[in-house]
Parts: sequence; structure tokens; C-alpha cells
Amino acid sequence: MSDDSLEARIQAIEDRNAIDDLVSTYCLAIDERDLERFLSLFSEDAVLRHEDGVMRLDGLPAIREYYTQRFAGYGVTFHTPHSRIVEFVSPDEATGVVTGHAEMSQDGELVLAAIRYSDRYRKMGGRWLFAERVLGFWYYMKASDLPAGFADSLRKHYRGERLPAELPESLSTFQAWQTL
Repeated sequence: MSDDSLEARIQAIEDRNAIDDLVSTYCLAIDERDLERFLSLFSEDAVLRHEDGVMRLDGLPAIREYYTQRFAGYGVTFHTPHSRIVEFVSPDEATGVVTGHAEMSQDGELVLAAIRYSDRYRKMGGRWLFAERVLGFWYYMKASDLPAGFADSLRKHYRGERLPAELPESLSTFQAWQTL
């Protein structure tokens, strides 16, 4: 945004804080199994997907159906957002990158995940919402597998499959270091 007026700068700070709250509320809603609160964070036409294509949900009805089942299958979870970068495209649109971790109880096992969310945000009716949220993983595996599995390229152990982790291998900057 190019408007450097005091009002625009204050609005940008308020918008950034609202997006930070959106990100934090996403984690709380998942961990508290508050489906309605979780769904209220997305635009009607939102897309929620994994970077590798394993999961893609188009629109609020698809997100509701998936998370109704997903919440029922979760044990205890604890999602923690870490760093956040927000870039405003317009007064009502922004993009962002959020890193985070999740601890999840699945089938009596502790599963750990390191996640990078690539987000598109849209301001609607004065509220910031997710227009798109793409999850990329450094790893997603049982805690007992992490010591040996961390160095493996198949660090995404998702629903019985061992899949390549998206990160950091998909990043051109990381790839450049691998050729040195």
C-alpha cells in the first residue's frame, strides 16, 4: 500500500493485529474443537489445502464436512503459531507466511508436525478472513519416529503413507545450497 498518511499507517497496524488474531484463533479453534468458530475464520469461497495435493477443500461446505470428521478423530491437539509475515496487497487483501508446530494425539501416539502456512487473507465486512490457506510440512510423524526420521526425505507420515516433505526441499534457496 502506498498511502503513508497517519490514518493509513494506523489502519495497517490494526489490520496486522487482526490478522495475527485470525492466525491464533485458528489454532485455538482446532484445539478446542470449536467447529463454528473455526469455520467463521474462512470466506465462503475459501480454499484450504496441503501443498502436495494430499488434501484440498474448496469452499466452506467442504471445509465443514472435512473438519467435522477430522475433529471427531483427533485426540488432544496443541497448535502453536510462530513467526508471521504479512504483506498487504490492497486495503482488503493481504498475503502471509506463518510457521508453526502441532502436537497431536492420534491412535494413542504423539504425532508432531512442523508446518508453514502460505495464506491469502481477505477483509470482508470489516473482518479479516482466510481466503486461502496452504499447509506445507517440514515433517509430520510420530514423536518416536522423529530422531531417525528427521534426516529422511520422507518426513510426512500422513494417514499410513510416508510422503516426501514439502519443506525445505521445495524452496529454490534451499536447492541452491544443495548444489554447492
